[in-house]
Amino acid sequence: MKILLVGAVLLAGSAGAQTTACKTLAPDAQDALVASPANHTVLFEDADVRVLDVHSQPHTREAVHTHRLPSVMYIERQGAGTYDTPDGTDHRSHPTDPNFKPRVIGIKSEGPHWTENTGDVPFHAIRVEFKHPGCGMPGWKAAAPAADDAVVAAPANHTVVFENDDARVLDVHLAPGAKEPVHTHPWPGFFYMVEVAPLVNSTPAGPVGPARTMPIAMKILPIGAEGPHSVENVGDVPLHLIRFELKYGSAGK
Repeated sequence: MKILLVGAVLLAGSAGAQTTACKTLAPDAQDALVASPANHTVLFEDADVRVLDVHSQPHTREAVHTHRLPSVMYIERQGAGTYDTPDGTDHRSHPTDPNFKPRVIGIKSEGPHWTENTGDVPFHAIRVEFKHPGCGMPGWKAAAPAADDAVVAAPANHTVVFENDDARVLDVHLAPGAKEPVHTHPWPGFFYMVEVAPLVNSTPAGPVGPARTMPIAMKILPIGAEGPHSVENVGDVPLHLIRFELKYGSAGK
């Protein structure tokens, strides 16, 4: 399995589409990893994305830092907190939500700021930063998903929780003993593993190898675009994954 590397400055779109110039962004001197390393850990990085584990303990405050790269963030756990900028122009606060559920949000480039965990719940999120923002496959907005796309062919197992020009984020779930319908994934990307189970992966031609369990200790597992296949959960616990799909088309594969 591999994640698609954009690499080149130009991306080709679908047939007949115009080539789109792509800019590359890089972190600045106040980047989170430099200025606030106690709260930001790299889980995965390649030429296109940087994936950060973002964490803060109750009653602690981050150092002032930036996130120059726009991103999507899967917020897995959150209590009360505040957000502030050094110049005082942006102050936000929120109480602990007793009905909180994990969610995905889009975040634009951020200048100097810090957050403070003012509650009793540890904060945890996965932040996917895009080094080539806006370089999604031309025409994707107008094109309906193919008939064999996961969200069409296997909707009971794939829920779209976020979508923009750069990515589609799916909540992937499979009950013990259940098997997905045959489906495809048009874009490469990676899994964030919430809960894993022994799986058997099959194509229309038959099973592909023996049952295997994803190594949850890795947390992030890169994966390429996938043709027709289905997965069966042969374990006794639910499978739960967050799949980040990168909309860079098939150029360069």
